[in-house]
Amino acid sequence: MKSQQKGSIVQRSLTFLAEVRKEVAQVVWPKRKETSMTAVVVCIFAFIMAFYLLIVDQSLIFILQGIMK
Repeated sequence: MKSQQKGSIVQRSLTFLAEVRKEVAQVVWPKRKETSMTAVVVCIFAFIMAFYLLIVDQSLIFILQGIMK
């Protein structure tokens, strides 16, 4: 048996869950407006990156097709 084991698995699980609950209570959750604005910024950035990657991809295809002919 392990000498470090303290209590049963049920007791250790309950202790762990109590500690998790205590830690979650300390979390500062973002406000609705902050979450919405962050989501909008992420969506805009994703569209910009998608457009950029589309341009790069199409440019590389055009260049490689020119080389291969």
